[in-house]
Amino acid sequence: MATEVFMPALGIAQDTGKLLEWLVQEGQTVHKGQPLMVIETDKTTVEIEAPASGILANVRARAGEDIPVGQVIAHILEAGEAVPGTQAVATPSPATAKAASPVAARLAAEKGLDLSQVPSRSERVTKEDVLAYLAAQVQVTSPSQPVLASPKARRLAQESGIALESLQGSGPQGAVLAADVLRAVEKRPLAAPPAPPMAEQPAQVSRMWKTMAKRMSESWRTVPHFFLESDVDATALVSWREQLRQRGHSEVTLTDLLIKLTALALRQHPRLNASWIDEDIVLHQEINLGLAVMVEEGLLVPVIHHADRLGVLEIAERRQKLIAGAQANRLTLEEMSGGTFTLSNLGMFGVSAFSAIINPPEAGILAVGAIEEKVVALNGQMVIQPRLRMTLSLDHRVVDGARGAQFLQTLEGLIEQPLRSLD
Repeated sequence: MATEVFMPALGIAQDTGKLLEWLVQEGQTVHKGQPLMVIETDKTTVEIEAPASGILANVRARAGEDIPVGQVIAHILEAGEAVPGTQAVATPSPATAKAASPVAARLAAEKGLDLSQVPSRSERVTKEDVLAYLAAQVQVTSPSQPVLASPKARRLAQESGIALESLQGSGPQGAVLAADVLRAVEKRPLAAPPAPPMAEQPAQVSRMWKTMAKRMSESWRTVPHFFLESDVDATALVSWREQLRQRGHSEVTLTDLLIKLTALALRQHPRLNASWIDEDIVLHQEINLGLAVMVEEGLLVPVIHHADRLGVLEIAERRQKLIAGAQANRLTLEEMSGGTFTLSNLGMFGVSAFSAIINPPEAGILAVGAIEEKVVALNGQMVIQPRLRMTLSLDHRVVDGARGAQFLQTLEGLIEQPLRSLD
């Protein structure tokens, strides 16, 4: 049965996609999972894989065209199969069509060559045969015909000043890959001018970073974020920390105090301690606070379970253990799972305020900036206060603006009078 090839949707608000290049020519055989075409949207360029194995036929889109999402742009047929509404596409017979490798067939199609006129050294025409024939005919490659190459290879070639036409690709159908370009860069003569100091170089991306990037991208694409900001008097919070230090508890940080107060606020507003699962709101019975921790290879979110039931000294002890485990890559599955809400504090880096991306399937994350002294009006007088800015990111499927504001209001009260809320 014929398989339809659609223009895919690569973004939430995408209406059209631009076809940059077919990586397989019409009439050629393609295998399921093989790169089939290169698509560009306003945010990304990506290779699209073939949805089935067979012969590419009925191509309805050309390179450079903007095509509506969901439109059929080609079919993949089994041998002898016809596109719906047309006659069967006959499989070329060896008696009427000269056998050729896929790469040779692509090159011949690009150059407008008749394969029957190309001499071959074996039973079928190869890429080398076509190149030799072109050289003999002294034909110049047409710049209007795109060279088969991955998007990354194109970028690296442009940055390195290397012509893609001069490279022999090692990818499917002879496509030039990034590795081919890098090898060409390494083989350039030493006398060649060095690359500009600021030229981009491909970075080694860890598996952890790729996982983080994937999860955050999915969250940003699929979760309807909205943000609430608050500026609160942190005088009592700073005083609380100083009192603990004077008692010999120097290990307690502002983050530990905020974890405790945030957990208490969640207890009063359970709607924020919830998730959107299977088109329904699921309220969590436990309050397990995730803490965003930066490590060398990416970002981890270990979890402090039952944060509302713990004292600040217990929270400080667990936070230290979790951070040490994260930095040593020794966190357990339990320490990394079960989170119901996340806190991210960048205040220690001097960041005044920021907005964080929600960590699915949680409904919210609290982003905390640095405590800064500011001049404020109080009872008709100008005074200097330590102020703390917080930004609450929420999933609008679970929480509305009013509920989010009520949570922030409760948290502000706890921060301004923390000791009154504790047992």
